[in-house]
Amino acid sequence: MKGMILAAGLGTRLEPLTSIRPKPLFPVLNRPLLGIAIEQLRGMGATGVVINAHHLAEQVERFVGRGQWGLGVEVRVEPEILGTGGGIKNCADFFYDASLFVVINADIYHTFDLSPALHYHTEAQNLVTLILCDDPRFNQVGIDEKGRIVSVRGREVQKPLSPAQILTFTGIHIISPRLLDYMPSAGYFDIMEFYIEFASQGGAIKGYQMQQGYWRDIGRVEDYRALHEDLLRVKREPIIHPEAHIEEGVQMEGIICVGKGTYIKVGSFIKDSIIWDEAVIDPGSILESCVVGDRTQVTGRHQGEALIPG
Repeated sequence: MKGMILAAGLGTRLEPLTSIRPKPLFPVLNRPLLGIAIEQLRGMGATGVVINAHHLAEQVERFVGRGQWGLGVEVRVEPEILGTGGGIKNCADFFYDASLFVVINADIYHTFDLSPALHYHTEAQNLVTLILCDDPRFNQVGIDEKGRIVSVRGREVQKPLSPAQILTFTGIHIISPRLLDYMPSAGYFDIMEFYIEFASQGGAIKGYQMQQGYWRDIGRVEDYRALHEDLLRVKREPIIHPEAHIEEGVQMEGIICVGKGTYIKVGSFIKDSIIWDEAVIDPGSILESCVVGDRTQVTGRHQGEALIPG
């Protein structure tokens, strides 16, 4: 088994933060999403992982190169972005010696145990198994009682054998390498459009609903903050990197995460905010519901903002 992390997206909905850090490297409780995904794939038994990269690809390469992952991790840079489908096809040679591979979007966070889904994929002899969950905000994929994909985004793909259940595609797919032979030979294409066409022709693609576990897409800044709120809701204690410096007299309230090398000076008040690495919060500053990017100097009062240098 091998894995792939789709990490080439531009992250336009996360601007301005993605102008200084690609979204796969956004920290969650001070751990980059990409590192979490690599470790999850290793825990599932992956013997190798490939990551496609485009936007700020040098940061992805540097991060992967510094890591001690316990398995082979390769970065493939796309000079021109190939889309979710083209990115997978571009790595076809990486997968041909694998029994199956798991593809994960780099902008999701999950706690699923995928072992039953991997077993289901193999036993059902699927070429593709889409991992689904019930999230009313994103429910767009219809499956019937056999797990057949019968609709996507309100568009009928094939006639259901029973009333359809509408669920969310989590951005996790289990794929058998034989599927690569059905894909376009090269160039840009969207994987969901390919799946719609493949299902409509009776291809071996099914959905598998996760009944337990947490999942969240972080496509927007508010989703990124909400993820931290979910993860820290019970503990509700600030997560402060051991190499951050907090002066006396700083007040903190709510969901707080402070990154490596950040300096928060006397008299500051921080509430429900995420502060990345090497930021400087000047004396008396007030931050509420903010995300502060790397090496950003903050002065004054800010509420509901994403702050970067300059």
